[in-house]
Amino acid sequence: MILVVEDEERAREVFARILRKAGYAVIEAGDGLEALSLLEKMRCDLVISDILMPNLNGYALVARIRAKWPDLPIVLTSGYLSQDGGKTIMDGSVEFIPKPIDSEVLIATVRRLTVRALGTL
Repeated sequence: MILVVEDEERAREVFARILRKAGYAVIEAGDGLEALSLLEKMRCDLVISDILMPNLNGYALVARIRAKWPDLPIVLTSGYLSQDGGKTIMDGSVEFIPKPIDSEVLIATVRRLTVRALGTL
């Protein structure tokens, strides 16, 4: 199960459609708080999250996920990459895919991370 966290409904739909077409089960959240609520209720294999969102942004979401589910793979997305984002990504805690999303890059990243996650179970 892949959790897509994106406040822009159209972008969230595009992510979900690409992933479903590739055969993945997907659930969706509109912000970080909704994502945490979903993670409490069901097991996810991967989280893909936008950085800039209301209520709880992508950086804060990463911190909360790492505190509770330290091995859960995370991919951050954004139309830009801030200095803070670079630090988060460079420490190896998350992957980054720039927007606009290239569907082939997205699928390749998801495959790599979900295979790695299955290997650690």
